Amino acid sequence: MDHSLGDDELGGFTRDSLTFLTYGMIVAFGFAVAAMGPAMPLLRQDLGISRTIGGLHFTAIASGSVLTGLTIRRVVEGWGRRRVFWSGGAGVAIGCLLLMAGWHPAITLLGCFVIGGFGSAVLIMSQAALSDRHPSHRPVALTEANTAMSIGTVAPALLIGAFVAVGAGWRPALIAPVCIWLALVLSRRSVAFPPASVGDRPGRSSVLPRTYWLFWAGFIPAVGAEWSIGAWGADYLVDVAETTEGSASFLMSAFFGAMVIGRLAGSRIARSLSPFSLLFGSTAVGLGGVILFWAADSLPLVVCGLFVSGLGISMIFPMLLSLAIGIAPDQVDTAAARVSIAAGGSVIVAPLTLGALADQVGIRGAFLIVPGLLVLVVLLAILGRRMEATLGAGPPQASQSPG
Repeated sequence: MDHSLGDDELGGFTRDSLTFLTYGMIVAFGFAVAAMGPAMPLLRQDLGISRTIGGLHFTAIASGSVLTGLTIRRVVEGWGRRRVFWSGGAGVAIGCLLLMAGWHPAITLLGCFVIGGFGSAVLIMSQAALSDRHPSHRPVALTEANTAMSIGTVAPALLIGAFVAVGAGWRPALIAPVCIWLALVLSRRSVAFPPASVGDRPGRSSVLPRTYWLFWAGFIPAVGAEWSIGAWGADYLVDVAETTEGSASFLMSAFFGAMVIGRLAGSRIARSLSPFSLLFGSTAVGLGGVILFWAADSLPLVVCGLFVSGLGISMIFPMLLSLAIGIAPDQVDTAAARVSIAAGGSVIVAPLTLGALADQVGIRGAFLIVPGLLVLVVLLAILGRRMEATLGAGPPQASQSPG
């Protein structure tokens, strides 16, 4: 068993065996989820399917996530965090194998559903375990976990592109999450997980504080804004900035790369700023970037706006998560699970809404919903902060330790 001490026992943020294990599995999940983006044109060509059927693969991922969020508390009560985590990793690997072997949309859709459902279990258990292992450095740990997710989402385009360039096709790239899972099983299978929080144990109420739900609601516009840009940014570049499809796909790396950079930098900033302050500042940066992206007419300025929006948006999810879990520190599993419902539901609705609106008013007009979503994030966070102050219970502040 792993007996690494948490940061509170050692006085500073310490990345122990559990921390690195969760980061590694999150990279695998991020890779599996993001692979559908760059693989989609090739998948559609292989299977001879329409854009509508192709888009259902993203819906399948999000639907799996929502189902897990609704059911995982009972599963954890029966199995425990550690078994759910490892089973989730195995499910991600199986989902990837289904995608690799799938020559019919029914199989590839099932693979995406499995990845979304089991991968969300990995993410929820990781967030819960990191929050309990690093309670006074929760913003730092959750930001680094989201950085791992971002690294995973950047990698598929590079690996798929490399395999396609040598004539191997896109499918072999999906072996990467399987290899990560196997490597972690072989090297870290004995790592212990913190026990479930008091409020998450069998027989305890699953009712979360009212304040939590205001921060929870903030995930809907936050995830909606991020996925709207990720899903439709390339189309915007083609239609508005008049780039080619190939150039647009490459230029979208400005947004996804900025997400990685923003979270790497944010994990340091989170050591000296409170989650709310960092949430407010990062949302302001993201809003400025989206406005520049929308208003600019020249390609360099559009790409600059895309990059700045990625920098700002990168920190919204981890800071909201820190605030939400901080409201219910004795119900970490339940709080994290409910977040996956908000995020998954937003992934299902927001990109589809923007796409439908773009068909009516054009993609430039449709993108005006993105700054509106970011403003809504701030308003909900302010309401949550005020209710928190009124009730006299607030989330822990970020540690001032230089770590």
